[in-house]
Amino acid sequence: MGCACIAAFLGLAARSKTVKLLHQHLSKSQILELAEAVYQQSEFAQYQLSKSVDLKVDDQLLRFAQLHLEPHHFLPLGEWEISWRGTIETRKEGPQEANLTLRYDFKGNLIGLEQTSPNLNKPPNFKESEALLEAKRFLHLQKIDTTGIQLRDKTINEERVHRYEFEFRRPSPLSGNLVESYSVAITGRNITRYAAKTIIDAETYSIPAGQRTAEIVYITAAFVAWILIGVFLISVFFRRLKHDLLEFKRAFWAGLAAFAFIFCYLTIDMWPHWKEIAIAGGLASFFTGLGILIVYAVTESLNREVWHEKIALLDVLAKGYFRVKEFGAALLHSIFLSGFFLLILAVLFWSVTRLNLGYLKLEDDLFWVFAGNRAILPNILKNIISSAFVGLILFSFWPTYLRSKIQNTAAIGILLGIFITFTGLDLYYLRASYLAIFFFLPAAMLWAYVVLKYDLATILISFFLINLFLEISLISLMPNGLMSAPGVVALSILMLLLVCGSYFSYCRISLKDFEQYVPSYVSRIAERERFLKELEIARSVQQRFLPQTVPRFPNLEIACICRPAMEVGGDYYDFIREGDRALGIVIGDVSGKGVSAAFYMTMVKGILKTLACHTTNPKKILTEMNRIFYENVPREVFISLICGLFDMEKRTLTFARAGHNPIIIHKSSTQKSEMLNSKGLAIGLERGQLFSNIIEEVTLEIESGDVFVFFTDGVSEAMNKNGDEFGEERLSQIIANHNNAAPQKLLEAITEEVAHFSEDAKQHDDFTMVVVKVTG
Repeated sequence: MGCACIAAFLGLAARSKTVKLLHQHLSKSQILELAEAVYQQSEFAQYQLSKSVDLKVDDQLLRFAQLHLEPHHFLPLGEWEISWRGTIETRKEGPQEANLTLRYDFKGNLIGLEQTSPNLNKPPNFKESEALLEAKRFLHLQKIDTTGIQLRDKTINEERVHRYEFEFRRPSPLSGNLVESYSVAITGRNITRYAAKTIIDAETYSIPAGQRTAEIVYITAAFVAWILIGVFLISVFFRRLKHDLLEFKRAFWAGLAAFAFIFCYLTIDMWPHWKEIAIAGGLASFFTGLGILIVYAVTESLNREVWHEKIALLDVLAKGYFRVKEFGAALLHSIFLSGFFLLILAVLFWSVTRLNLGYLKLEDDLFWVFAGNRAILPNILKNIISSAFVGLILFSFWPTYLRSKIQNTAAIGILLGIFITFTGLDLYYLRASYLAIFFFLPAAMLWAYVVLKYDLATILISFFLINLFLEISLISLMPNGLMSAPGVVALSILMLLLVCGSYFSYCRISLKDFEQYVPSYVSRIAERERFLKELEIARSVQQRFLPQTVPRFPNLEIACICRPAMEVGGDYYDFIREGDRALGIVIGDVSGKGVSAAFYMTMVKGILKTLACHTTNPKKILTEMNRIFYENVPREVFISLICGLFDMEKRTLTFARAGHNPIIIHKSSTQKSEMLNSKGLAIGLERGQLFSNIIEEVTLEIESGDVFVFFTDGVSEAMNKNGDEFGEERLSQIIANHNNAAPQKLLEAITEEVAHFSEDAKQHDDFTMVVVKVTG
């Protein structure tokens, strides 16, 4: 059924008004024979010149012909351009450029000539009257009736070598809006340039303003639609990249294939210009490959999360398994879908041109079928990449993104159909723009339904086949038609897909027999979630090791905070109560961060609680803790600790410091803040003798209103974006400014100031503080 539809499409294309207007009365080979005969009779045949052949179509004239002429009318809508170019050596001037360019219309009439060589730029010269007669004689040789022709313009340059340019015009017998123009340039006594063309008379014909406005509006809408999709795609890419939700293994191979295909296409197209191939071809191939890599990675990731069944077949194919019945079904469905849509487009194009409602715009890319066998492979490769690029973005990423935001399938289909219409896919063929919208919208809605129903492999293959047969729709203009090389290749691709689809459809292996593919980032996410869950458990356990409530103690008011820089940390604080007579306060910081520091922090708590059962003397506690800690931890682990004992009967604070930050005290009697330092070595750095010799115990009297602040270096060493530390001096000033406040208010003031100082700079150390105020 699909093959029949494709055959019908090619048949309608061959009978379309556009193809008939472009009918070639002579084949390419016959045109080349005419040009070769002229070349061999010229002086250029004796030189080594490179030859090139190109086909060009006058887009404006083709548009006019489709809208206002009958199919049997002939206009020079297209031309074959054959050029010989190179450099020749002369005795006097040295290397000189040589060029012979011939242009023929599809009937084999010479409509263009350009020739440049040193021998053509020499006397003797024609007089003006002689030059004019020579120009008319040349036109007569080209079988142009010069009786009704008028000289419209002339340019004369009578230097050493006289140069004359004459332009003749006459109304075209086909339409009053057309003018035939003939331009002849003579240098010395040689015809050096000739151009015959039919032009649209701007004085009698112009494109309606409404059509021009519609064209601008529609092109702008297409531009905006693609920009919008591109912005969403890039934002999704960076968001998923940030959260490690992309896999580049398959995307890399897709990008590499795109690079290779485009580089092959450009190499053949630019051969043998190695510099252009290396620079322009390399850059174009690199950015194409990079674009495919990004688009594939985003599309694959989003589909796995939102619409996994869309890429299930691609997962199996990526593993190298092709003998899967779903793959056979996908191939057969793609042939049917492509044929069905090609037939719809053919009927649409035929109706528009036959009823003179609009015209077909044929871009130069469509004429590669006339460029010879050399152009077949690169253009098929280019077609594969362009189909994959547009297909992945418009028919995979965009509907999947819409599905992630909209639950209603009908709404997704309607939005997708509108976007397909306004992305301008039809602009490549069908104009005027307002007609394109009207005619193309139902087809776009039907295609949106297909995108929602079928898997991605089916959609991409269908889109490739549609583009391939649209590009060879002009194949009937070639002498052998479908039996020419491009037609044979296209039909071979179609037959290969049909045979493979039929064979694979009867395979017993199904997608259900394969395990669902799990990308590496899913495993990483699962591992990370497991790790985070374990960290949360560790954090919960650690928090239980810290005091759960602030102790209520006569004549003392206390506030405290412990905020790890990571999920778990190595800061520690605790209270040792001795009835209502004394209260011990311990605060410390284990070297390192994270889980290991938290582990050693719990060890410190266990040691402390055990020692506190036997003594509350700060120096004895720290000395004995150092001995136990040193014997049970690696040498690189140590802990700074400060232990203070508030004795409310004696009204004293006794403390010892093991390499920790000082205590900041604000005396109510002097209204000044100062640092309470004492000698000491961090716990775990030395076996014990040196530690006990160095550590110093200090006792000072306390009075009502005194404020004591115990803290870790996460407070004083908090940094801003410039790397500046918060510092102990700034901390002392805040304490002095808020000494009359309750401990909780003072704690909040310090926390706010540190946060304001740090702004958005990431903090790398735990934030722990205990504030004690003597109230009686």
